[in-house]
Amino acid sequence: MVGSANLDLVAHVPHRPAPGETVLGSGFEQHPGGKGLNQALAAARVAPTAFVGLRGDDDAGDLLLAALVRHGVDTTRFAKSAGASGRALITVTPDAENSITVLPEANSRLTGTDVTAALDALRPSLVLSQQEISSAALTAGARWASLNGARFALNASPNGPLDESVLRAADPLVVNESEARQLTRDGADPRTTAQELARRSRSVVVTLGGAGCLVAWQGRLEHVPAPKVTPVDTTGAGDTFAGVLAAHLVSDMALVEAAALATEAAASVIVTARSER
Repeated sequence: MVGSANLDLVAHVPHRPAPGETVLGSGFEQHPGGKGLNQALAAARVAPTAFVGLRGDDDAGDLLLAALVRHGVDTTRFAKSAGASGRALITVTPDAENSITVLPEANSRLTGTDVTAALDALRPSLVLSQQEISSAALTAGARWASLNGARFALNASPNGPLDESVLRAADPLVVNESEARQLTRDGADPRTTAQELARRSRSVVVTLGGAGCLVAWQGRLEHVPAPKVTPVDTTGAGDTFAGVLAAHLVSDMALVEAAALATEAAASVIVTARSER
């Protein structure tokens, strides 16, 4: 995993504040998080996983490191840098939906040179990354994979500028419906969007929330349904999906089969509060 690590500050609120509105929350939690860290923890349940990233020289950085170590993730390339660790401000509403503001901090200081040096040392067979790090770091991960015969999986989240060379290397590209529409710049239905993105990358998985996901590759398209569950907190579901998917692909499992297992894993996460996971 080449990615971000944040300390998540979670507020439970009756509804999302409107502009200028103050809302009284009903609870507060803090957890190790960040898309990269979350995906690494999920992947580590399935396959040996190493984390490439930066943490700050603060208490939050120590918490992030401890979480990775506790779950058996190789942290030899999770370096400490001067300054603050990343933070995420998360609001969760009673319908189990969330909205997130990310403060990258140390994550933004991860360079392409850092990534290349780390991957040269680790020699992974698959590199998973996402967009909570700099474009230079992301591009370096994709380039290293291409030059060294490794598979490159990309969770193109959160939305942001994405070099076409990185998109072309993705196998798979993993996005939700909103992210897929942003990449294609149209409002087409998910099936059409998935097929278009598959022409711009090696393979694509478009997640559909409770409806499962679409898998598109080599001119083919298949729908993978999701188990029917009652969500309690959807925070981290997408990261669980991406991490478990990538971990199963390490063993050369078929993409559709890996997507089905990732869908089941994501569904199992959202039925409990994050504090109880």
